[in-house]
Amino acid sequence: MKRNFNFINFFTIAAVEVAIFFLVMVFFNIESVWTLVAGLILVVAVVVYAKACKRQFSSFTGIFSSDKRTVMGVLLVLLLLYPLISPHMIRQNTYWLLILIQTGIYIILALGLNIQLGSTGVLNLAVAAFYGIGGYTAGLLALRLGIPAIITIPMGGIVAALFGMILYVPLYKTKGHYMALVTLAFGYMIVLALDNTEFTGGPQGLMGIPELKFFGYSFLTKPGGLHFYTNYYYFTLFFVLLAVLISYRFYNSWVGLTLATIRDDEVAAKCCGVNSNIWKGISFITGNVMIGIAGAIYAHMIGFISPHNFSFAESLFVVAMVILGGLDNILGVIIGTIILSILPEKMRVITEYRILIYGILLIVIPMFRPSGLFPFNPRRYHSSVAKVND
Repeated sequence: MKRNFNFINFFTIAAVEVAIFFLVMVFFNIESVWTLVAGLILVVAVVVYAKACKRQFSSFTGIFSSDKRTVMGVLLVLLLLYPLISPHMIRQNTYWLLILIQTGIYIILALGLNIQLGSTGVLNLAVAAFYGIGGYTAGLLALRLGIPAIITIPMGGIVAALFGMILYVPLYKTKGHYMALVTLAFGYMIVLALDNTEFTGGPQGLMGIPELKFFGYSFLTKPGGLHFYTNYYYFTLFFVLLAVLISYRFYNSWVGLTLATIRDDEVAAKCCGVNSNIWKGISFITGNVMIGIAGAIYAHMIGFISPHNFSFAESLFVVAMVILGGLDNILGVIIGTIILSILPEKMRVITEYRILIYGILLIVIPMFRPSGLFPFNPRRYHSSVAKVND
């Protein structure tokens, strides 16, 4: 049964999203301590209002939850128009455009890890290693063999998946902290191998990785007078949307239910006939494909990669994004990634206390929200037959 178009809901959703969008733009444009303070005060005010007026706030947010297609549609339009409606920011401050592209790459990484850790309970502490495998694969294929980006990008994901299959041989026999130790050791092994192999450039890394080119169009071209990073912005946005779609299809399918069953109670899942080893392997490999593709995009965009870019600290950073946002919650993971990617950069205006405040946030938020900012919602099931009978 089709629902009638509600113009009031559409206008409300569009107005709120546009207002938030322009507030974020102002937040980016003005490098000032007062901007940061005002932004934090606004966030605290919204949280306080939500707790004090739960009924009114719930009825307001209910408009967004009841019409998710409009929410996503308006958001997509704003993201597509962003380089066009904020030309001053992009021409004068390309640094923030680069940060947004890097944030998009982190979102792909976090969503890949979320399939492993959030959906299945497989703790992968070698995220940076698979990230580096994807980046080095794309860089080596482009530099040594002159293979075009239309092949190097997917090959980054494929090779990362192949390494994931190799790692899963010892991994599937372990559980819990032993599994974490296996991935941790693998991550260090990859970094050491890259650091001591002449073919991969050793500690100097790979320099001069060619830019992305598709059908003769170079991503160093300035579209409409905008910075060439605009090309990478749209390219990364495409893969972010693809990663969200894959994660959404995983979550809202019997595959997601199977993975969640393994995560919550592997013994019970096996008693129901679920082959947990196979399904954990599928989630592990799928997540690594996404992580490897993110590394390939990063390598072509930056043009230089080294083992230092893929250290264990980078893995912890991505794990923190997933845990802070909320395990097995796609929206939560995206928001957690945005917070941990953008907030430290914005805090550069208070360099003396930036790391201190950043650390305090990571300690305090889990204390009050141990399940993350957006804990996963239990799946709801319904019978289409029952609806017909009713």
